[in-house]
Amino acid sequence: MTYNTPMRTLVMSFFEKNAEHAYSLEEICQALIPDGHGKSTVYRLVSRLVNVGCVKRIADERSRHVTYQFVGDHGCSEHLHLKCKDCGKLIHLDSELSHVLEDTLKKTRGFELDEGALLVGRCKDCGGAV
Repeated sequence: MTYNTPMRTLVMSFFEKNAEHAYSLEEICQALIPDGHGKSTVYRLVSRLVNVGCVKRIADERSRHVTYQFVGDHGCSEHLHLKCKDCGKLIHLDSELSHVLEDTLKKTRGFELDEGALLVGRCKDCGGAV
């Protein structure tokens, strides 16, 4: 059974309002509890939200930097993601386009992407191609 404590409500509200971006645990704590009291509670809550599937854990294997993003009830394994390296915006590609890209890479290059893969570049707001 999940209890809706004030902190859980605060964390969920943060993720829902900021669904287009991914945040580190430190950034989440700074936004929600500037005095730093309750960090361990936020860490536990984020971990639980990852376990139930409404928050996605995104690990950058090169830097070992980990961020978290709200995905709601729909999950993220059926489609690819684009992440802007300048502003941090995370864009969910629709499933159809994701499957086309995955199939093209598999057929032309013999390369298979991981489920829900993350492609990094620049969004149009940060100077990427329009």
